[in-house]
Amino acid sequence: MQFSAFKANLQKKQFSAVYLISSPDIFLREAAQNILCKALEEDWGIDSLNRRVDLDQTPLDDILNSASTSSLFGSKQIIFIKGVIKLREGRGNQLKHYLENPNPDSVLIFLADALSQKDKQKTIYKILVKSQCQVFDLEPLNEHQMKGWVIRQLEKRGISIETQALESLIELQGTDLGRLNMEIEKLIAFCNLKKKINLEMVQSVAGFARDHTVFDLMDALFNRNQKNALRLSHELTVNPRDMLLIVAFLSKRLRTLLEIKELSTTMGLGEMALKIGGSSYFLKKLLVPAKQLSRKTLVTALETLAKIDDGIKQSSLHTNILMDLLVRDLTKAPDEKRTVG
Repeated sequence: MQFSAFKANLQKKQFSAVYLISSPDIFLREAAQNILCKALEEDWGIDSLNRRVDLDQTPLDDILNSASTSSLFGSKQIIFIKGVIKLREGRGNQLKHYLENPNPDSVLIFLADALSQKDKQKTIYKILVKSQCQVFDLEPLNEHQMKGWVIRQLEKRGISIETQALESLIELQGTDLGRLNMEIEKLIAFCNLKKKINLEMVQSVAGFARDHTVFDLMDALFNRNQKNALRLSHELTVNPRDMLLIVAFLSKRLRTLLEIKELSTTMGLGEMALKIGGSSYFLKKLLVPAKQLSRKTLVTALETLAKIDDGIKQSSLHTNILMDLLVRDLTKAPDEKRTVG
């Protein structure tokens, strides 16, 4: 479900006693639960008593007993619950029994990460779906929606952003709304009293708290400065989370190079910008590396980046070695043989 569809659903004011909100984006999920909580309180006309629990730490029995008990002060209560999908199959009957006759003064909001097809086959999920529970499986924002979101966040603070700066910000930070939100706050602080964010500001803030940025790494790669590229790669990928972001950034940039390489023989810069979805400003900067790197090198590099991504998620010890080989492959002289298999 799109986040906009979720908000539209709440406007119908057809509320339930139980909800399941899932999304791979933590920031999006938290935004949804906050909006839902506010909508419920507006409908009730009173503030609620809110409680947050995790089924890894609090027994289900205790949560259901609390939900079944109305407050002595007559207040409504909202209980946010993590970990429901991890419940053992046998605990489903307890929840099913409560859902057959929920307390009208209590609302349970179950929170989960991205739901796999395996998760949706579990008894606990089927019990929720077949009950009064409203299920909101929120999709991450796509790149176009992400740009609109950034623009709206800045407009609330009376600030605008140049097109090139916006594209660079999205490309660098990816689709993690939480990280993007932190970057926006840094940019707002960095721009001080200025009312427009430019590309230089975005690139400067990307290096906040570190000596170099991913743009320095890209320059070293495209200039075939192998020694500097290896040094920057080591500096920027110490943290696995940072390495994931670097991998995502490099993957996107190399896919763009591949597209430029294939389209440049039949299209001009303006046509390519419309086809690929970027600005002419960025594509012009990528024309030279797109010409220098062979299609085989780009495809192999993208395959290696996919292996690195998998390795990071599986805590593999080989990701740093693969990253070094990737750098060497991209910075090799045109007549050298590949080093990445």
